[in-house]
Amino acid sequence: MSFAETLCLVLAAVYTLTCVALSIGVALSWHVGLERRRSRPDELLALRLLPTVGAAFLTLTVALPAFLIHEAHHEAERAGLLLVVLALSALGAAAHGMLRGWRAWAATRALLQRCGSADRCDERAGVDIVRVSEPLAAVVGLWRPRILAAECVSVACSDEEFRQIIAHEAAHVWAHDNVKLLLQIVSPDVLTWMAAGKALTERWRAATELEADVRASGCDPRKRVALASALLKVARLSSYTERRPLALIMPVAVDDVEGRVRELLGPRPVSHRPLPMKALVACALMIVGLSVPLYRSVHEFIESLVAFGTGWHGF
Repeated sequence: MSFAETLCLVLAAVYTLTCVALSIGVALSWHVGLERRRSRPDELLALRLLPTVGAAFLTLTVALPAFLIHEAHHEAERAGLLLVVLALSALGAAAHGMLRGWRAWAATRALLQRCGSADRCDERAGVDIVRVSEPLAAVVGLWRPRILAAECVSVACSDEEFRQIIAHEAAHVWAHDNVKLLLQIVSPDVLTWMAAGKALTERWRAATELEADVRASGCDPRKRVALASALLKVARLSSYTERRPLALIMPVAVDDVEGRVRELLGPRPVSHRPLPMKALVACALMIVGLSVPLYRSVHEFIESLVAFGTGWHGF
């Protein structure tokens, strides 16, 4: 095999190994203690995307330079069976992620087609009123998200309650939650097939609902009561128990109305400190710096990986 072909296989194989290790680490951490901890949406998102982002980061900043520095560029090698299997696993995970993304896009498009054109548009609230059977109130779409609300929701709620529902959905638009949802859907990692991965995404969605409630109503008691009342009315309207196909949509969820109402009618929300992005970037740069003396050892591991199984089936 040529140097370029070997390099591509090596990077894909290292990504797979690193991604599997990080996925197992995240799953164990989740089941051991993180599951019982109340976390913010950005913390849950970072944990969910850690295997993919971490594996890609380590592959490009550690494995790639180690291989380029210590590998003989003009020397052809045979790739062992293990290297090929790991590389194909990375390709399969990426393809499966794209398939999930396409299904989510198709489900979103089907929802928009079912809603059809808006019966009317409230430009001040930035919402399209649509005639659908279910009590829909949601942000739909990705690049140009639309806030859709079913006519039955606007009729059932008072003006103040309806404004709070739309403010809640506008908070999802502001936070780009549909984009964050897509990243979790297409993420090519082992965590996708683990119970912890599904639990993390569901917990993230629940946390985003609570955060959108806070952004919509803030500390204003009148707005908080109005939003709590609106949630109860939408929950009473909802008789749709079958789960929708996974789509790029952040609806007014009715899964945990009791908990959200309790939060809204309880004490004033406590502000949380955001993730220390500067500290995270500093840690990432530190990992890159500390790995430089280990490049030779990393290359030796890669060579063992390339050679493993060449006696069974080489390329």
